[in-house]
Amino acid sequence: MLTLLDHSLPADVLPFLHGPGLLHHPELSAGRHGARAAALASHRPDVLLTRTMLDPSETAAWYEATDADAPLLVVLIDADDEHAREESGQATPGAGCPRLTVHRLKDPHGTERAVYARALALAERLWLTAVTAPALAARLSAVRPFRGSVALVGAGVVNLITALRLVRAGHAVTVYDRAPDPRADAHWTVYGTSRGGGDGRMFTLTETDGYHGNPQTGPIPYLRPLVDNGWCLAEPSALRQEELDWVHDSTRIPPWLARAYTDDVLLFNQFARRSWEELFTAEPTLSRDVGLRDGILRLYNDPVRLSAQTARQWALGAVRTVLSPAEVAKRHPALTGAHTAGALAGGVEVVGFTVQIHDFLARLTGLLEEEGAVFHWETPVEGLRTDPNGLPDGLRCQEEVVRFDHYVLSPGAYGGELLRGTATHGLIHGVIGVWLTLPNLAPQLMNSVKISRSGHLAEDSNVTVTTGPDGEPLLVVGSGYGWTGADPAHIDPIQLEALHMAVEDTAAWFFPEAYEEARRTGLLKESRRHCVRPWTASSLPVLEIAPNAHGGLVVVTGGHNTGGFAQAPVAADAVAAALRGEPHPTHIRYHPDRLRMFYRQR
Repeated sequence: MLTLLDHSLPADVLPFLHGPGLLHHPELSAGRHGARAAALASHRPDVLLTRTMLDPSETAAWYEATDADAPLLVVLIDADDEHAREESGQATPGAGCPRLTVHRLKDPHGTERAVYARALALAERLWLTAVTAPALAARLSAVRPFRGSVALVGAGVVNLITALRLVRAGHAVTVYDRAPDPRADAHWTVYGTSRGGGDGRMFTLTETDGYHGNPQTGPIPYLRPLVDNGWCLAEPSALRQEELDWVHDSTRIPPWLARAYTDDVLLFNQFARRSWEELFTAEPTLSRDVGLRDGILRLYNDPVRLSAQTARQWALGAVRTVLSPAEVAKRHPALTGAHTAGALAGGVEVVGFTVQIHDFLARLTGLLEEEGAVFHWETPVEGLRTDPNGLPDGLRCQEEVVRFDHYVLSPGAYGGELLRGTATHGLIHGVIGVWLTLPNLAPQLMNSVKISRSGHLAEDSNVTVTTGPDGEPLLVVGSGYGWTGADPAHIDPIQLEALHMAVEDTAAWFFPEAYEEARRTGLLKESRRHCVRPWTASSLPVLEIAPNAHGGLVVVTGGHNTGGFAQAPVAADAVAAALRGEPHPTHIRYHPDRLRMFYRQR
């Protein structure tokens, strides 16, 4: 996407606008007659960001220079006009001309930096919609209007919640997974992220988030080894060019676009909050005997980060109570030791909940079976079978092809060949998180916790209050970011050990007595495990919709980074809408080509 800014900008805005896809020509606003028309014809931008409306000759020059089907967009900033009305409209001077949308942006009270951040984000979303909506609408309108058979590949929490949504909508559901039944007593290493990780999952309004680094430390250090405080868990010399390209895409996202992506993810966290409430109301059995606990305590060791994140939680409507270190220890006596050791700058009690994910998956799977869903465990699906026109017409599974009306693919970080031929192929890489378990000693921790340790290798940790198989009170600690590239098995054992040690250090600082007890009894070593989370370069999850050969759809969901559980019901709603032939906001905002279209790679 190419955006032309045709006027002078305040000095504090200019650094914010660095990055690809922007042309700044301030001379055009006061230049010679015809200068802007010439610039539009020469540069052929997708978007004009301006404070003065085009005249007919400028519009004509832009139209004549661009392809007949190219969507064009004007964002007109009336930031100084308190009486301006924000609106969008179409301008179509003649038949056969490309579509021009004019959006008048009213933001008279924001700072100049905020105005331009909003204007650029708005432009990208409007242009994205103009480019993708017609094809999506055509695909959805062609879906057969019946409740058909659906094959779901992958039995992680995202696809199982989707399966329940589709069963309730009247579809005949069949689920395939390469791993054993999650209710089986198999070793954790044979499972994917949902069942293979620790027995705890958390929902908060920032659980699915944007991971773009910051101006102080730079972009996410995917290529720097963990032992050097980076994110690379793979052997750098073994990385392929496509993996280096993925990292390059992640590092060159301009700040305003990163902010727009994060805002979109946080918006769908709000959707997910309502969806989880509705799901637990409609399916009360899912909340029974799964360790459901309401409320999350966020802890910080850095007062600057505490202040910034508290403001962020207030803005999202998540805050229940803000606590000083002494108040944290008083309300949560299990953290008295951390307070005494000076590990706390303060805390915030926020909206959220946790569950014991292993029990939740077992209950969900049982419910689906009762409702008629068919499961094929330990049955890997090798990929999509395509017809002579290149359209998928079945799944290649154990040397045969199985066919359904629709296919929903959600393989987590293990897409590989399964996603070949889809737009999602190559987008999802793996990021490891590691887990350990501690006894929940008296005085017991009653609320699950998020711990932020600025500058630490295990910077963000989730501590979930759970119980063991015999009802013993436990704490499940999960943390860490270790990028594996495109191969989820590409793990450097030395780096993995460093990640485990970092999480153990957090456990020792915040729960010293429980840590010592776990070390003494062997629980600390026995409970070690890791899972590989599906991650995208943009931090945007993926929701891909494509036609298949027999009038149905192939839908791909994934790439939720740390928030697959959190946004599972949103993904389910989006898939169900697609199979009804109806749009859903994620169909565009989680479009798999969103970042590539911005970079003009598609």
